[in-house]
Amino acid sequence: MAHTTKAGVDIDRVRAALAPVLAAHGLALVDLEWGTDRGQWTLRLFIEREGNTSVSGGVTLDDCSEVSRDASAVLDVEDLIPHHYNLEVSSPGLDRKLRTEAEFRRFQGKLAKVKLKTAASDGQKLLRGHIESAPPGRVAVLVDGKRIEVAYDNVVDAHLVFELETHAKPKKGARPAKATRGKEPRKSKQT
Repeated sequence: MAHTTKAGVDIDRVRAALAPVLAAHGLALVDLEWGTDRGQWTLRLFIEREGNTSVSGGVTLDDCSEVSRDASAVLDVEDLIPHHYNLEVSSPGLDRKLRTEAEFRRFQGKLAKVKLKTAASDGQKLLRGHIESAPPGRVAVLVDGKRIEVAYDNVVDAHLVFELETHAKPKKGARPAKATRGKEPRKSKQT
């Protein structure tokens, strides 16, 4: 079996070493990034709670801290990384990357940006819209009311776009309606 090696680090072995650490905390590894950041080697772990359906992954700061401590100990004992490095652990975030077809299916209905290798049928290479569906090998995005379907292997990069739910604000000077729950309406006097 071929292993994924990047800058002298066997990424598959690192993932395998981290799996029991994450499982012990009821967490899963969403992604792992290994590379340099501002001249420093950095290992980034993106984690989420097993079975969680929220966009953010349901991860707390305590989860990140505990995984960082335990993962650091395991990686030091296993000696899988020959460089001095920084370890960062976080949730995937509200603008999480979409890396697999399963993630597109999981986040159907959510707003996303999808960058393509070659333009879609309407000429666009960058789609911003709601994920409508993800049939095998395809991704359908609803852009300005128009359904655009592309091959999954035409996707270069994709991530969710955070949508702030807005509620209509009352007009300035408007008084809120009085609640009438449980009260009988007043009857007008007739003379």
